[in-house]
Amino acid sequence: MVSYVIRRLFQAILVMLVVAFVSFSMFTYAGDPVNNMVGQEASRADREALRERLGLNDPFMVQFGRFVGRAVQGEFGISYQMQRPVEDLISERMPATLELVFVSAVLALATGIPLGVYCGIHRHSWVSRALLTVSLIGVSLPTFVIGIFLIYLFAVHLGWLSSFGRGQTVQLGWWSTGFLTPSGLLALIMPSITLSLFQTTLIMRLVRPRCWRSCAPTTSSSPAPAA
Repeated sequence: MVSYVIRRLFQAILVMLVVAFVSFSMFTYAGDPVNNMVGQEASRADREALRERLGLNDPFMVQFGRFVGRAVQGEFGISYQMQRPVEDLISERMPATLELVFVSAVLALATGIPLGVYCGIHRHSWVSRALLTVSLIGVSLPTFVIGIFLIYLFAVHLGWLSSFGRGQTVQLGWWSTGFLTPSGLLALIMPSITLSLFQTTLIMRLVRPRCWRSCAPTTSSSPAPAA
């Protein structure tokens, strides 16, 4: 068990390093970040001074090693676009992200498990076949397509929900929550449905065969008694 956990941790660290390397490479060679930080009136000397201060003139592996070392310590640098520390931006958006994850997970479990149990018990009913067909569509459609469709239906066509924003929030210490306001709860409907639909269909398809095996009648292998 210990060796399994260590092996999984090593694989997770390796995957994160590879993803960080690819992302850092794409960001480095996609363009000059100095152009996003200064205006057109900035002189060449000012640009070079800023590049030297940010360490952009260092070799690529030196920049990547510095990035990984600071990321391990929780320092992600300064956003080139907003000119603010990245950890501050993450902490500001963390409450909304965690609330959305929580609501979408609860919604996926609350709908996926009962539907999977129903489809496992009533395997040959038309309702079960219809639910499996809808679940196949939910698994196949990309999340952004579902989100755009919900925005068009409920925000543009019907005008019931807002297409962006978080609604009104209440500050509880350092935590800002939208659970305590009507507009905050309404703002969670579309994104939570969008994120939970794929997980709902996946949970339903995982629960269905297990429920069918547990509910299937067992046949006895012992011979029938003689008449």
